[in-house]
Amino acid sequence: MVEALFRDLEEILDKDSPEHEEALPVINSILAQDAEDADALHCKVVCLIQLRRFEEALATIKSNPAIGKRCSFERAYVLYRLNRHADSLSVIDEVFNPGSKKEEDIRVELLRAQVLYRLGKYDESADAYANVEDEETDPAELIVNHSAALCAAGEPGKAEEVLEEGVEKLGDTADLAYNRACAVIAKGDMEGALKALDEAEELFLQEAEEHQMTAEEVADGKIVFNVQRGYVKQRLGASDVALEMYEEALKNKPNDGEVAAVASNNLFSIRGKDTSLFDSAKKAKALNLDDQVEDKLTVHQRRVFALNRCLLSLYTSKVKECQAGLVKLEKEMEGSEVPSLVRAALLAREKRMEECTTLLQNHAKANPKTATLVKLNLAQIHLTQGDKLGSVRALESIEGAHKLLGVVGSIVKLYESLKDVQGALAVLDEAVKATEGSKEGKTTARKMAVVAADLRVSNGDVEGAKTALERLVKAGEKDGSVVARLVQVCMEGSLEKAEEYAALLPDVESSGELDVQELENFQRAAPTRVEGGDKILDAEAAKKHQQAVAERRRAARLRRKKKDKKQVVKEDGSVVTVEAFNLPKKYEELVNAGSWGKPDPERWLPWHQRSYNRKLLKKRKGGITTASGGSQGGPGAAGGAAAFDRSEKFQAQLAASKEETPAAAAAPAAPASSSSS
Repeated sequence: MVEALFRDLEEILDKDSPEHEEALPVINSILAQDAEDADALHCKVVCLIQLRRFEEALATIKSNPAIGKRCSFERAYVLYRLNRHADSLSVIDEVFNPGSKKEEDIRVELLRAQVLYRLGKYDESADAYANVEDEETDPAELIVNHSAALCAAGEPGKAEEVLEEGVEKLGDTADLAYNRACAVIAKGDMEGALKALDEAEELFLQEAEEHQMTAEEVADGKIVFNVQRGYVKQRLGASDVALEMYEEALKNKPNDGEVAAVASNNLFSIRGKDTSLFDSAKKAKALNLDDQVEDKLTVHQRRVFALNRCLLSLYTSKVKECQAGLVKLEKEMEGSEVPSLVRAALLAREKRMEECTTLLQNHAKANPKTATLVKLNLAQIHLTQGDKLGSVRALESIEGAHKLLGVVGSIVKLYESLKDVQGALAVLDEAVKATEGSKEGKTTARKMAVVAADLRVSNGDVEGAKTALERLVKAGEKDGSVVARLVQVCMEGSLEKAEEYAALLPDVESSGELDVQELENFQRAAPTRVEGGDKILDAEAAKKHQQAVAERRRAARLRRKKKDKKQVVKEDGSVVTVEAFNLPKKYEELVNAGSWGKPDPERWLPWHQRSYNRKLLKKRKGGITTASGGSQGGPGAAGGAAAFDRSEKFQAQLAASKEETPAAAAAPAAPASSSSS
């Protein structure tokens, strides 16, 4: 009976297209009669793998220890497909025999190379691919994978060599050409990368024609070239062009989730947090990859995507999404300060500054040598809270702080604001000692020494400045700026010392045509142009002219401060003193000529003091309510329309002027404008 079932199973699996789903009932029938049949169990595991039922395949292997060693490769492969790469590598290391030419071991070696790539161990993966010698595996596939591992390992030059050897043996293909373009990008040759991408796309179109691909398949296949081309344009600074390419790629909805994720991520990186944030968030759905697609990304890509997902959620105030993204970010960037910075930013946005500060301090204590950005942020927080000393302590705790010119400058500035000159000098002296020992740091040491000397001199410590500069010069410092500063400092105390060090200054290259007397008189003879004219004055006349101008300006300022006063008689007979206002000189001429009417005699008074202010009418009319005291939308109950009628007053003013006032000219409406976009 069992033998007959095995014959049926063999017929099913020997077909050109094996029916693995059909084979499972037959295998289960065999196991029903003999549950420990190793051949049937092994066959069942293979069928489950072919049907992509990896969890069931792993459970079958675990529940049947008898086939554990026999199915070691299948177990490692299933763990790899379940993205349990570390477990898969452990199984491989148990059974792998390096250097063996057996077919079983070659399969394991290929799987090991792929697992190492997924784990981000690109150097080891490249070595593993280089050692594979398999006649059955497609050699072009091996070359593509080998070159990809080398590129990811930071060896684009070696990747190009592998690809060139592959082209010589197999001829050029679209995949080889595309990887060659990626290697050129990794080398930083963006112009060469554009040319390589064009060649790769041309080969793809030729292969598509040979394989009779549909128009939709061709269009989808071209998206990856356009996205990569957009990245190159972005690196070249043509962000607008790159933005259009990414938007076009997302608009065409690529079938490859990895391509869509790269386009969406790069789109957000160009826009940032200040431009089209809502649209970026909408298109960022492409970053939410399933495990199988995300597993194909490099370690660098996974980290960048995880970080940008968190930042986008942070900028759009989606707290829960940001917190969920941080869990993944901390997994991808374990040990890095970046997750702590993002979490601190989230706490700061929620106004939880105490928790934010505590988080950063704890990270800085746990990682004293690598938390540079965390300590810089701590310094900024202390400074915004007014704690300058706390900011100084945070900056001084940075590893190698005294070798960083910007950090030293910030500390010195903070000490100066705290009136702690000795603290600032101590930092500068320490910075000089920390940088003068290396060839690259000599320039930094020189700058800091001069700054320290200037600070000492400005605080009266001339001797200290001289001592510090002398130490540098005696140690072999021959830079002209340092020696000249030392000479200048010595001149305030000992002229002999100044002359001694002046001898170390480089000789001034002289010229036979140089007139020393002319140079000495240059400043004195410098001409000055009279303000508002073309007349040229000598130095003495220019000085007198400048004094006269300054005196006129001072007098004008005094006149502006001391304004004339004027008394105004109101209609009720009361007198009010106000600041006078000088009307234009031609005003009276215009009034007499009839161009203007006479001015309002109460124009000098504030509006609330003028006799015709509506708010005063109630008092002046014996308690009659005007519009200001009536119901909304109409005149007061007693005042009626007469409260708004001022025609009699205006007629009286016109009659008093004895002149006819011209009608106001109508201004034309602004023309309608339209913008083309």
